[in-house]
Amino acid sequence: MRWITRGAVVATVAILCPLGISRLTATEMVGPIDAPAPVTASVRRADPLRIDDVLHAFGHVAPSRTMRVSMPRHAAPVTDILVNEGDLVQAGQTLVRIDRTEIERDLLQARATLSATRADVRIATSSLQVAATDIAQRRAELERLERLSKTGASSKVQRQDATRALQQALSEHEAAKARLTGAEASETLALLEVERVTALSARMDIRAPVAGRVTAIMVDPGTTPAIGTPILDLAAADAMEAVLTVPPHTLARVSLGDPVRLWTPDGAMIEGDVARISPATGPEAGLARVAVRLPDGHAHLAGASLRGEILVDQRVAIVVPTSALVALESGPGLFRVVDRRAIATPVELSMRPGGAEAEIVAGLPEGAAYVAVASPLLRDGERVAHRGGLTDTGLKQTAALDLGPVRP
Repeated sequence: MRWITRGAVVATVAILCPLGISRLTATEMVGPIDAPAPVTASVRRADPLRIDDVLHAFGHVAPSRTMRVSMPRHAAPVTDILVNEGDLVQAGQTLVRIDRTEIERDLLQARATLSATRADVRIATSSLQVAATDIAQRRAELERLERLSKTGASSKVQRQDATRALQQALSEHEAAKARLTGAEASETLALLEVERVTALSARMDIRAPVAGRVTAIMVDPGTTPAIGTPILDLAAADAMEAVLTVPPHTLARVSLGDPVRLWTPDGAMIEGDVARISPATGPEAGLARVAVRLPDGHAHLAGASLRGEILVDQRVAIVVPTSALVALESGPGLFRVVDRRAIATPVELSMRPGGAEAEIVAGLPEGAAYVAVASPLLRDGERVAHRGGLTDTGLKQTAALDLGPVRP
């Protein structure tokens, strides 16, 4: 029985030992653990792009040239306003009518005064003619008496009386000339007054000096504005401009003719260019103003708010997404892909507006491949596996590559 038991044990050991040795051998002979699954990452080529540097601003639409129509030089009530704000008008079109009652009375009086002065001129002219005739007669009488004195037919007293009569006639003639001169001067003044009042009467109908659009009306029917008071504003030629406000320190970057993109409240875009720059002045000056010339056909936007972008510079540069950036000991950097290796490369950069992109100033050559989305699994110098190549997608060339560490 004892031998039987020993034999069973030996047999069991003989069976299990090979199995145990085989399992142990298999464990010892197993190779290294498989590498982690490749990480899919986006790789782009550093192709130069056109960069637009813009200055953001806000403003409103206003007439580019406003003509202010004022009250004529005669105070009278406004009787009719024949236009509304926003109306297009032609040059010479009647805009406002002023009451003519008083000016017509003044015109009648001026014409009556002119008629009276003309009558005075005629009377003075007639008196001058009579005085001239009297002089001729007195002179002839004196000459006759002097001839008679040679024969003793006239006395000295007669000749003295004739001389005094001639002198009086000459004085009357000078007085008649003076009266005529005064009457003619009065006639000239009366004529000028008639012309003045006539011109004022013609201006009682206030007309558009140029073609344009009515942008503001400052009076109401029945009121009597003072002489020279503004009545309405007219946008000459219906031309509009955008008036943008910008910080004064940014004006050094803005030049006449710079392109400008504008957006209206409804999202429509308008393109224009800088037409006028108005710096802020004085110690308490606020924002500076930049006027942008608008194309024709935007008068309906007068007064509307706008946002704009003034294109102050255009250049070619390499731009990368911020997802490609990594922090290196020396500063910011990214991973270039060189000979299937991830190479940590320091770069100099400047952030683009919005913070989603960075402009590479130095460190990334044109045409170099780089990892657009830096993976935490990538290490400097590690080999990367990829399949496929970069594909041309226009300005930016991108491709999705499988990247993962592999052992040599």
